[in-house]
Amino acid sequence: MIRKSVMVLILFLIGVIVFCYFSNSGARAKDESSTKLNVTQLKKEKESQIETKQEKDKGEIQKKTQNNKVMYLTFDDGPGKYTQEILNILKQENVKATFFVIGPHAEKFQNLIKNEKQNGHYVGLHSMTHDYKTLYTQGNFLSEMKQVQQILQRIIHENPILCRPPYGSKPGLTQGLRDEIAEARFKIWDWTIDSLDWKYNEMPLEQSVPKIVENVVSQANNDKEIVLMHDIHPQSVKALPEIIKQLKSKGYIFKTYSEKEHMILNFWHDNRL
Repeated sequence: MIRKSVMVLILFLIGVIVFCYFSNSGARAKDESSTKLNVTQLKKEKESQIETKQEKDKGEIQKKTQNNKVMYLTFDDGPGKYTQEILNILKQENVKATFFVIGPHAEKFQNLIKNEKQNGHYVGLHSMTHDYKTLYTQGNFLSEMKQVQQILQRIIHENPILCRPPYGSKPGLTQGLRDEIAEARFKIWDWTIDSLDWKYNEMPLEQSVPKIVENVVSQANNDKEIVLMHDIHPQSVKALPEIIKQLKSKGYIFKTYSEKEHMILNFWHDNRL
């Protein structure tokens, strides 16, 4: 009887041992399977992160490439009765520009000069008389620009150094005049694109506006462009929104002039200016 009980106990213990062994084997297999799943999941997550980073880097590169195309809108001969409309459009489109002002006009419309400055635009110099003979033949270019500078100092408390020569720097700015300008540390900006907006004063707006837009957009082919426009003509105001829209679609961003980042652009190719 005792012998039989011992045999039963031994068989029971063997059964327990066998059960524990297979239970542990199943647990180990489950752990191994779970580990494999975790490794696979981590690998997929890593690959996803790499792909996301690559897409982000690609987007940044494309954005940077696009942003290398810079357009400088410039407006001459103001301020005048259309200047505020120009400013409103620029603000609505979040675009900065550069205004080259006539001295007497600046004195007459001082609030517009202040608005130009407050809206983040650069206010530059465009002479007192806008007269070719006075500026170039008689050699009064620099003295007139200094007069405009003094007027702006009183209005916006700044002394801008960038000049837009009326009718362009060539041929008017002779070697002697350029020497004076360089010695006084003033700078000159001509343009790369002429909108020709001034030509269409006698033409109906429905005809002149498309011509102005085409003049600008068709010539916008370089990474950096400087557009000549005027803020004294109604056709310029009407053409501006479409010009901005189409230039943006061509990948351009808009900047105002910066004295710290002066870009040499004069028809004489004079590196001093």
